[in-house]
Amino acid sequence: MTTHFLYIDPNTSIEEVNLLFEAHSLSALPVCENNSFIGVLRKEAVEEAAKEALVSDYEYALEHYFIPSTATWDAVVEAFALYQTDMLPVINEGGDFIGYYHLDEFVLQFIETPFIQEAGYVLILQKDTLNYSLAEVSKIVEENGGKLLGLYLSNRTENNVLITLKITTNRLSEILQHFRRYGYGILTEKEDDHYRKELKDIADYFEKYLDLGNR
Repeated sequence: MTTHFLYIDPNTSIEEVNLLFEAHSLSALPVCENNSFIGVLRKEAVEEAAKEALVSDYEYALEHYFIPSTATWDAVVEAFALYQTDMLPVINEGGDFIGYYHLDEFVLQFIETPFIQEAGYVLILQKDTLNYSLAEVSKIVEENGGKLLGLYLSNRTENNVLITLKITTNRLSEILQHFRRYGYGILTEKEDDHYRKELKDIADYFEKYLDLGNR
């Protein structure tokens, strides 16, 4: 989380707002009054505004999304997708603005986690929605001499879930056999270096997308 207090208040001029958009490569800025969060002003809402206009003139255009300071990383990821934004304000229990998440910084920090950086195998499993068990997945890996570096649901439909996991093991064939025995489909088995390249490509795409969006 970026903790410096980058925000605008209702009396900020649109000219200054546009300078902040450009300086910080953001498409949205938090609006606060005496550090109390009011809403979010998107760049597109004031693109045609007169320079001398004030933020208060566009109060009707403010959006009211934010993330609480207690949010976990998966909730932050969901919020980025839900609000289609590159900036998420972080608010404490008292409603005060305490910082924000920047999308490209968040993605790059995720790539630095042990889940990504430690060498291993990446598997994508499929099973019907009613019968999957993350505890069972962990048990299969560990009872066959593997170590689980992390796992998450990468997709979910009414009928099926996709489970992405990363493991270290020298008994991969045995682990795959056990997953099949327990009814898990093996959709993908990726070498770690290929997976890292894919993630780097995704991060590069995000950076290019944000650059285009802020021109």
